[in-house]
Amino acid sequence: MNKIVFLFLFMFSCYEISLSSELKQPTIVIAILIRNKAHTLPYFLSLIENINYPKSRISLLRSDHNIDKSIEILNLWLENVYEQYHSVNTKFSEDKRFDDETGFAHWSTSRFKHVMSMREEALNYARNVWANYILMIDADAFLIDPDVLNSLISKDLTVVSPVLKSVGLYSNFWAAMSSDYYYNRSDDYEPILYRQKEGCFIVPMVHSSVLINLMKEESDHLTYDPGKVPNYDGPVDDIIVFALSANKSGVSLNVCNNKVFGFIMVPLEQDDDLEYDYLQLTNLKLEVLVENEPLR
Repeated sequence: MNKIVFLFLFMFSCYEISLSSELKQPTIVIAILIRNKAHTLPYFLSLIENINYPKSRISLLRSDHNIDKSIEILNLWLENVYEQYHSVNTKFSEDKRFDDETGFAHWSTSRFKHVMSMREEALNYARNVWANYILMIDADAFLIDPDVLNSLISKDLTVVSPVLKSVGLYSNFWAAMSSDYYYNRSDDYEPILYRQKEGCFIVPMVHSSVLINLMKEESDHLTYDPGKVPNYDGPVDDIIVFALSANKSGVSLNVCNNKVFGFIMVPLEQDDDLEYDYLQLTNLKLEVLVENEPLR
């Protein structure tokens, strides 16, 4: 049995700035995609809890398609933090894995369509509750900088992602995209990844940890639904649909590397098993230790 989990955190409070006596801090929906990540969740959720941003409420929790103990870990975490947030609404699906899946790590067409639908629903949920921002994040993206949200918000960009490091060259952005909408090598990639040049950079693709400013009018054109993208001719893939919706509506996708914001797991190949993901987590924890505090 497989499941995918979406967790929406709805956070807001107040803070004091020099230009005003007291203003409400922007509202943020945090939409978390979880699929068979029981081994990463303790670290991931601890880092989410440690983000230096006032907690207000957990808005929605929805799940389907997991074979591990992701649900149990989430429930335990929610029991401990429930009162720090406004509300918790859970929907756990017991559906079995998609019929066209061939294995644990297989991203089948049905799975892609399901994830696109869930992300689109999350985006519309945030719009409908008048959230100022939505952070789309996967449960294997570790935000080690507690000020990451404040840092990204301060950029005043419609779409912005923190550059996340991994074991090797993998990250959560592309510096170039091919004519058929897949990854292309670029001379700009490594200098951005390794912070040889610092700042915020326009790129053709961001994923896995994406902050969207819903107060910007142009954000209304962003979508994970290919049917809403004019003349969409790309593959069935949530990150490419989102990227093309931005491209076709003139919304820039940005990555920022002015700080070491966090780390990300390398995706599994189609024939990999869960044990290999455990090994990857061990390797990533060692990578984090090189220049940072350990994942806890």
